[in-house]
Amino acid sequence: MEASRRSLNIFLLACVFLFVCTEALLSPFYPQFFEKVYGITDPDSTGLYIMTCRLAVVIFTPIWGLAAKKWHNSSVLLIAGQWGTGFSCFLMAISPTFEMFIAASVLLLLFKSSFFLLYTIMMDQNPTNTTGIAASYHAVLQGAIVAATVCSGWIIQMEDPLLIFWIIGFLECLLALLSYLVLKRLPASSDESDIEVIEIRSCSMLQQFLKFGFIVLTLHLAIHMIRPFFTTYTETMYDTDTFTNSLLYLIPSLMAIVALPFIQKYSDRIGWGGYIASTVLMIAGLFLQGIETGIAGLILFRCLFGIGAAWCLAKLDVFIFQNSHNTHGDYSKISAIQNVGLLLAPVAASSIVNIRSISEVFKYASLLVVLHLVVFLWTMFMSERNREEIQLHKEEKHALYK
Repeated sequence: MEASRRSLNIFLLACVFLFVCTEALLSPFYPQFFEKVYGITDPDSTGLYIMTCRLAVVIFTPIWGLAAKKWHNSSVLLIAGQWGTGFSCFLMAISPTFEMFIAASVLLLLFKSSFFLLYTIMMDQNPTNTTGIAASYHAVLQGAIVAATVCSGWIIQMEDPLLIFWIIGFLECLLALLSYLVLKRLPASSDESDIEVIEIRSCSMLQQFLKFGFIVLTLHLAIHMIRPFFTTYTETMYDTDTFTNSLLYLIPSLMAIVALPFIQKYSDRIGWGGYIASTVLMIAGLFLQGIETGIAGLILFRCLFGIGAAWCLAKLDVFIFQNSHNTHGDYSKISAIQNVGLLLAPVAASSIVNIRSISEVFKYASLLVVLHLVVFLWTMFMSERNREEIQLHKEEKHALYK
């Protein structure tokens, strides 16, 4: 049984790797890609494409969550999303105009928004190891981003970069077929909790949804706000070359992979004290990156920030899953909020750079993490109170019918 579960986890993590890697494959070079393929040099066109894609994910992800809640068979929905992703890639490969490429990309994201179901299926199948699964998921996700960044330079040099979408499409279709063979035996999800307890928890989650949303939004906004102008910042402050900029940019992702065994081993042991310490690492790492300290100092602060972010993301996911009675539906909303953060991050960064300076972006990001920590601690306190109320309700009910 344990070996079967481990094999399932490895397969699902491989799906995560391919999914994220193919999604991020061209993101560092969209301007160059659109110029080479469609002759478009206007940077606003790239901005329009990215914003359209982000909005599509924000809209479509909760729809998949509602579908998973209604049909209680997330594996079937995931397989359908994989097949749709594969065929959408074929449409992108034959798009003759920029407008058709955008339309095909939106269709792709309609199906690819089912991606979060990989995560919720893993969590459902590993109820006693949610911390380890969350840490592994984020490490694989960051590893996929690293791999995509490395491969993107090779792809943009292809004579016809659109050919890559034929390859991605075939891989997605193959993965859909393998997913059918692997996941078809998984039982449909069901809620076996006490109905009255669910009603209490639903009310509590409804009351706290804005807090959860704010917690997720501030964390992802802080993490992604520093990315758009990071290479510009290092070139200006430290006179670094392109290769060095790429390495510095990828340090947080590499730290997520390095920190994986430590998060799996110590996260549950340390508990929420570890989360607080991780947010402090993030705050210090972000703030100090905005101060010129030399290249060695920048590397150190990038490492601190990366470790803190990896720990926080994994532990926060565990907290969300543990306080959810509808895994797929609730996490689809959280995933949509994450994408709102990704959508707002470059806008916020641009505003700060225009009004203040590039280095100020790091300081504002650190302040967002401070705000995140304050609201998180308050939400944790309220969640603990709700759990006590649920336990008291159970005890009173048991005493009444005893």
